[in-house]
Amino acid sequence: MTSMVKNKRMIWILVAVAAVVVGVLLVFLSRDSNEKGSTEMGASADYNIDLELDEQNRFHISTEIEVLNESEEAFEDLGFYLVPNAINSQELSELAQEAAEIAVNSVKQGDRELAYNLENNELLIELENALEPENRQQVVIDYTLQIPRDGMRLSQVGDNYFLAQWYPMLAQYDNGWDIEDFDMLGESYHTGFGNFEVSYSLPKEYFVASSAIEGNIEPSSSGTVKGERIKDFYVAFLNTEEWLHESVQANGTVLRLFTPIDQDFLDENIVMAKAAYTFFEENIGDNPFPELDIIANDGYMEYPNVIEVAKTRDALDEVLVHEIAHQWFYYIVGNDPYEDAWADESLTEFAASIFLADYYNDEQYGFSSAQDFAASYPTANYVNLPLEKFNEGSYASTVYGEAPLLLRDFFNERGGQEEALEFLSAYYQEFQFKNVNTPEFKEFFIDYYGEEQRKFLDSWLK
Repeated sequence: MTSMVKNKRMIWILVAVAAVVVGVLLVFLSRDSNEKGSTEMGASADYNIDLELDEQNRFHISTEIEVLNESEEAFEDLGFYLVPNAINSQELSELAQEAAEIAVNSVKQGDRELAYNLENNELLIELENALEPENRQQVVIDYTLQIPRDGMRLSQVGDNYFLAQWYPMLAQYDNGWDIEDFDMLGESYHTGFGNFEVSYSLPKEYFVASSAIEGNIEPSSSGTVKGERIKDFYVAFLNTEEWLHESVQANGTVLRLFTPIDQDFLDENIVMAKAAYTFFEENIGDNPFPELDIIANDGYMEYPNVIEVAKTRDALDEVLVHEIAHQWFYYIVGNDPYEDAWADESLTEFAASIFLADYYNDEQYGFSSAQDFAASYPTANYVNLPLEKFNEGSYASTVYGEAPLLLRDFFNERGGQEEALEFLSAYYQEFQFKNVNTPEFKEFFIDYYGEEQRKFLDSWLK
């Protein structure tokens, strides 16, 4: 291992840990096909969104949302996450980052205005008549949004717009709407799978990358993109003069890569992305989506069918591979990222480490990212704590460090990498397009390996 590679790796580790400590990380089945799947959310939604960007960098957004009540209770109201409202001056008073500016113009059911309450990132809309189980209700929410400049995730950087968690996202219903306050430590929102149709109008042509399927990379100032079985819709508008791009096939999926024009590492991204994506498909399971967009903007974040990665060569291995693995664990196998962040982050880091160990034929290198995380800060007693229960850096050291290492040691005693991949594949096949919590994971693990493993699980999963 050269000192240069080690330095690159440490850059990412230090950046990620520092981001956690200071708290700046911001955060189904298609009903049209009549396929019934378990979302375990109590409600699901289809979205038809129109967004227009004006010359003052302000988005005008109309969101038509059709909600299906999948619970056994009648809904007196509808609950959504509207994250931009929480990215305000009070939340960011200790950070050098602008606030988002959002104004809700109207909330309607047909022609009738509906009463609503918006606090932090919780939007509750009162219904005129209760929405009974298995029935649908459509609401339309019109609002304007100016996103923060040079922020994290939801951000305008120069003449580039990165829209993350920008629309009203239907929350989980469990004897009421389960909506946590915005938490900058990790992802504090929990959304289900839905169908999206998003139309955009822009003052000039941009490259468009989103959770939907765009096809060939071509400049566009207007259009409509559609996607099914999407749990969180992301879209970026990229200045065509600032980005290089390339597409490559990986097992039938098109990987579309965007890198800054002043950075000469597009080919390295392509080689590593194709290798990692192919490895996960062949060893864990087929990813049914035909396109994955990769944006090198230092976002370090996963979304359905889109990832944001490092914009330089620093941390190319760790960030790129980790975010690709999230398409299996976070997107297709879902979880509540507030209550069970480990269920996607720890399994993703474990899978990414296995790939890197195989790719470089070096287990120590493959798991050195997890080792560095584990050594960065004292770990918590358990990995499956809600976000608010972690102390400072213990979130990163425990979720990204301790848990992947525990899994590595367990499988090394039972066949190593091959056995680990067989387990991950069985787990993936069992829970595709479902949300998994800690008890369900433990039950599956014990069914797979036997009751004698309960003590091992109880040692790190509360």
